[in-house]
Amino acid sequence: MLTPGYLPDLCSDEIVQIRRGLTYMMEQSAYIPAQQAMFTADPRGEYSEKVRGYIEKFWSQIKGSGKIDSARASYDEAERKARKLIDVNTIQHTDAREAGAENVCLQAIRELQLDTFLRREGWSERKINSTLASLIIRTVYSPSEWAALRILDENSAAMELLTGQFGDCPTQREVYAAAPSLYALKDKLERHLCSRTDSLFNLTNRVMLFDLTNFYFEGSKTGSKKAKFGRSKEKRSDCRLLVLALAINTEGFIRYSSILAGNTADPDSLPAMVEGIISKNPVSTNPQQKVMVVIDAGIATEANLGLLKERGYNYLCVSRTKLKDYTLKEEGRSVTVFDSRKRPITIAQVEHREGGDFYLRITSPAKAMTEHSMNQQWRERFELELTKARNALTAKGGTKRYDKVVERVGRALGKYPSVSKYYQIDYIRSGENPEHMSDIRWQIKISQEETEQRFGTYFLRTNIATLDERTTWEYYNLIREIETSNRQLKTDLELRPIYHQTDNNSDAHLFFGLLSYWIVNTVRHKLKLQGITHYWTELKRILSTQKAITTKAENALGEQIELRICSDPTDAASELYRILGYNPIPFRRHTIKTAPPPPN
Repeated sequence: MLTPGYLPDLCSDEIVQIRRGLTYMMEQSAYIPAQQAMFTADPRGEYSEKVRGYIEKFWSQIKGSGKIDSARASYDEAERKARKLIDVNTIQHTDAREAGAENVCLQAIRELQLDTFLRREGWSERKINSTLASLIIRTVYSPSEWAALRILDENSAAMELLTGQFGDCPTQREVYAAAPSLYALKDKLERHLCSRTDSLFNLTNRVMLFDLTNFYFEGSKTGSKKAKFGRSKEKRSDCRLLVLALAINTEGFIRYSSILAGNTADPDSLPAMVEGIISKNPVSTNPQQKVMVVIDAGIATEANLGLLKERGYNYLCVSRTKLKDYTLKEEGRSVTVFDSRKRPITIAQVEHREGGDFYLRITSPAKAMTEHSMNQQWRERFELELTKARNALTAKGGTKRYDKVVERVGRALGKYPSVSKYYQIDYIRSGENPEHMSDIRWQIKISQEETEQRFGTYFLRTNIATLDERTTWEYYNLIREIETSNRQLKTDLELRPIYHQTDNNSDAHLFFGLLSYWIVNTVRHKLKLQGITHYWTELKRILSTQKAITTKAENALGEQIELRICSDPTDAASELYRILGYNPIPFRRHTIKTAPPPPN
C-alpha cells in the first residue's frame, strides 16, 4: 500500500484516505502485474475535494519521478529470481534417452548430405526423418526392424535429434519401409556418396581393393533365387548364403558393391565388378593416372588379370601358383620389412622374363612356422582317417567293399586337400573276394626338406615395372583395409545372419548395412587422420555416456519448470567431438508452465 507520510494540514483519517486512493490507482494502472487487489470499488467517491486533490497531486509526482518504473523493475527482478529458485524436493528426472552415438551419426549423415540428396529425390520431410532415424538406429544398435521400432520409442533420441520433438516416433510402416526405399535408389546413392567423400577428403582413388565375402541365412530360403549353398567363410556351409562383392579405396570408402548368388565363385565376380566400376569411374588414358587394382589370389585367375589389363587397369595380387624355375634379380639383394607384430619379412625381386609380369618372392619365418604347425596337424588328421579306413577292413561290421572304401578315402582327400595331394595311396583288392579290399597303403611323394621349403614363401605378381620391393609390399598390405571393412560389416554392424525370406528384402537389408558402413567409415576416417584408430564398438562405448533427459521441478512462484537437455559429454567423448568438428550439445530446451489459479 502506498502512503504519503505525515502531512501537518491533514488529519490522520484524511492521510489514510490518501493512502487508500493512491493504492487503488496503482492497482488500476497495472504497473505491478499479478498484484492482489485490495479494493473492489473506487473509494475516492466518498472522499472530500481536498483529499482527492492530494491523491491526484501525489499520483502525478509518483509517475513523474519514475518511482513506479523502479518499483516495476524491482518487481521484475524479484520475479526473475523467484522463477530460478527451484524446490529441490520437487525435482524429477524422466524420459532418459541415448544421444551420444546418435548425435555423431546424424552429423556424419548431414556431412555426407544424405538428407539433401533425399530432398532432391522429392521425399517429404517426414519420410526423410523417419528413414534417417531408422538408419541411425541400424548403425548404432544393428537390430531387426521390429526391435528398431521399440528402440526408437523407448531408448534412443534419434528421431528427437532430427525433428526437435520429444515423443515423435516413426510408425511401424515407416520403419519397415526405410531399407527398401533406400535400396530403390542404390545406384544414385552410391554415386552421390562416392562424389561426396571424394570432395570431403580430397580422395584420388588411384588404388582399388577388390574382395568378396558372404553372409549366411537362418531358415530354409527355398523360394530364393540368390540364396545358395556354397563355401561359407564363417564355416556355416550348412546354411544358404549370399555373396557381397566390394571394391573400396585405400581409405575404406566403397566404390562399388554388388549382391550375388551364394554359390558365386570368387573369380566369377570380377568381370561384373570391373564393368560396374568403369561405368561409374571412367578409366584415365594417361598412363601416370592408371588405377591399380589389388586383389586376393582367389580372384586372380589368368582370365581376370587379362581382363583388368584389357580394361586399362594395373594390378597387384598374390600369385595363385608358386614359381618353380626362377632366379632372383641381383642375387643377394633383398629388402627386410616388418609386419604389425614386428616380425621380419624378406622381399626379393625375381628376374623378369620378357613379356611376362613382375614377381616378388616373399619369405616370412612366422608364416612358415604357422604353416608347418598347420601342415603337421592336417597330416596327422588325414593319416588318422586313412588308418581308420584300413582298420575297418579287418573289423567286424567294418566297410570292406572296394568301391565304398574308395569313397571313404575320397572324402578324406577332399577334407584335407592341402596335404592329401602329396600322398600316393594304393588300394589292394582282396584275392579271395575281388569285390572287397584287403589293404590300403600310402606314402608321401615329396621329402620333408621339400615340404619345409614350401612353407612361408609366396609370390606377389604385378604388371607395373616401376614398383620397388618396399612400395609393392606396402600396396599389397592395403588389402587389410578391405578385411577391416568386412569385419566391421559382420561384427561391428552385425549384418550376419540374415533372417529375411525374399531376395528383395535380403538385398535391401545388406544395402542398409552398407549405408551404415559409409557413416561409420566417415567417422573413423576423420579420427584416423588424427591418430585415433578405435573400432566402432569402442567409439559407441565412449559416446554412450551422453544422454538426453527431461528434468521437471517447481519454482518459488509455483510454476512447473520442464527442461529437456542433453548431458555434457565426458572428456573422452569431448575429444572425439573436437576432432570430428561436431556439435557436442545438440539441443537444450526448456518450458515454463504457469501455476493454476487457487480455487475459490
